[in-house]
Amino acid sequence: MSLDRIPDGLRQAIELDHRAVRPLHPIWLRVMIAVSALAVVLSFVLANASLRADLDELPMWLSWGCSALQLALGVILLGLAVRESVPGAAAPLGAVRLAALLAVGVQLLVGVATAVMSPAIALSGGGLGPGVGCLKHESLLALPAFVVTLGLVFRALPLRAPTAGLLGGGGAAVAADAAIHLMCPMSNLPHVIVWHTGAVLLFMVAGWTAGAAWERLRWSRLS
Repeated sequence: MSLDRIPDGLRQAIELDHRAVRPLHPIWLRVMIAVSALAVVLSFVLANASLRADLDELPMWLSWGCSALQLALGVILLGLAVRESVPGAAAPLGAVRLAALLAVGVQLLVGVATAVMSPAIALSGGGLGPGVGCLKHESLLALPAFVVTLGLVFRALPLRAPTAGLLGGGGAAVAADAAIHLMCPMSNLPHVIVWHTGAVLLFMVAGWTAGAAWERLRWSRLS
């Protein structure tokens, strides 16, 4: 349609709707921002916290190796979350599902291997007290990267905001558990599954819910 044929009312409405928009940073830089928030928190915690007493008794692949694997998966999920926020740059849905399932699967396998290789340590207060403590600590470690990632996602225009939120929550929690794995003295399987893996699932649900709420709010403003 020629600009001369646009009705005056429509042209005026378009002109009134014009506003300056700050361009997005490149995807790699936005991923680095999310990862930096995670790195600062984890570095501070590992430099000041006490590591588990049996760390030297565990094989290297199970101690630092599994933590490195969890951290790598967390970074991948955070990267996928940021990519989800840019239309046309998102990964195929199958790859997204595979990455999320892989993160949860690795989380479970690390817990099973630790329970087999290291005897469980009973702490005072039964299972509930230490479990709640692990959930609280893991949540505090994951929260900064989770918030920063959601901010980066919602700053853009995600077409699948709940999926982006789920990836961001899962990535932040799995990476946080990489540090918790080196510090938590409880290695019995029920504790690891309920509280450690539960934290990952909780952040995934929280990210999905936040994305769904943001998406609903966006469409309500447009309608």
